[in-house]
Amino acid sequence: MTGDAGVRWLKFAPRCATLLSIILATACGTVEETRVPAELTQVHSTLSVEDKWRQSAGSGVDERYLKLEPALARGRIYVVDAKGTVSALRVGDGEPIWQVASDDGVIAGLQRGDGLLFLGTEDGAAIALRQRGGTEVWRKQLGAEVMALSEPDLGVIVVRTADSRLHGLDVASGEILWQTGRTTPVLNLRGASRPLMDSGRVVVGFDDGKLVAVSADRGNVLWTTTISNPTGSSELERLTDIDGEIKVLDGIVYVASFQGRVAAVTLSEGRTLWSREISSHMGLDVDAENVYITDADSYIWALERISGATLWKQDNLEYREVTAPVAIDDYLLVGDLEGYVHWLSRYDGRIVARTPIASAGILSTPVVTNETAYVLDRGGLVAALQIAEQQSPPPGDDSRGENGGLQSLDLEPFPEEGASSPP
Repeated sequence: MTGDAGVRWLKFAPRCATLLSIILATACGTVEETRVPAELTQVHSTLSVEDKWRQSAGSGVDERYLKLEPALARGRIYVVDAKGTVSALRVGDGEPIWQVASDDGVIAGLQRGDGLLFLGTEDGAAIALRQRGGTEVWRKQLGAEVMALSEPDLGVIVVRTADSRLHGLDVASGEILWQTGRTTPVLNLRGASRPLMDSGRVVVGFDDGKLVAVSADRGNVLWTTTISNPTGSSELERLTDIDGEIKVLDGIVYVASFQGRVAAVTLSEGRTLWSREISSHMGLDVDAENVYITDADSYIWALERISGATLWKQDNLEYREVTAPVAIDDYLLVGDLEGYVHWLSRYDGRIVARTPIASAGILSTPVVTNETAYVLDRGGLVAALQIAEQQSPPPGDDSRGENGGLQSLDLEPFPEEGASSPP
């Protein structure tokens, strides 16, 4: 454990244990909070999920709190581990295409675009690799840990570093086009929201609870909106980080902050349309009608997209450190600290299926395409899950959380260690 200011770890207990410790490290010491994850009950399964394939891709993130999400492009899924090994797999069967190892300590990525893959390292380097073969195209030293990267757009990729600075880099060469940033609070959560590029604007959340839009070509600030203000007497109580996924739909930005609010903000001018006091560091997803969010207690909410009104809340996964929800067909899916993927109905929050991946646990938000979800666990195992069949719910189904959400399917065992395909 380092003594750096503003670092966050999650300690994952074994499957048989009950305690989850959240540790916030500061320059002066640590603060520890112990929470008890909810026991999983049975689920009345109304959805059949096909386990298409499983494949090991690198060594994962070990005990580190890193959300190294896979990237999908051109029939391939790309995965990077904390040691810098990048793997390309075929999406159809998981067969390896290529793998490139390095000595880089990777803490951000992957992003893809323009035939390249982008990642960031703990020694402050932003790196671009070719999607074909994984050869390095460029690397740029930025002076601080690279915490998050945008997808490229308009010939620019935006990199967020640990000192709360944004760097606009030329996609082809890695040269710095512009830089801007904010002051970093003394204490903050480990992680950073991914800069989101849309319509020539870059939208990013900062550790002080501010949502900022800058121009993609020059980096000049277009607007700044406060999502949450620090409150409380201690540094811990005043945490207001925006760390989770930000989404844009129909010119509206949807964002959430820790110990703060979920809000809808206009992309053009940063005007707040609505906000709700819901704390989240995982992030959200959005569809044509609703916003779906995982809060700091692992409750999953559905809010009406236009008004922010609550439609349902699923509370049966309390303290299980579930990922941000991802919409797929008529469902949402989240992974949890014990390596289970939970499938929820988008309409009422019922848990309709559960898929065991591996006991290492899941930190990265799953990525989806069509009716297939790709899940990466903390140990580097990639699983491809496909919606196979829907069934009618049984009468008297009782696995709903508050205002929705029901659960009865026996807990399935995890696949044997080292298995590359489902049993």
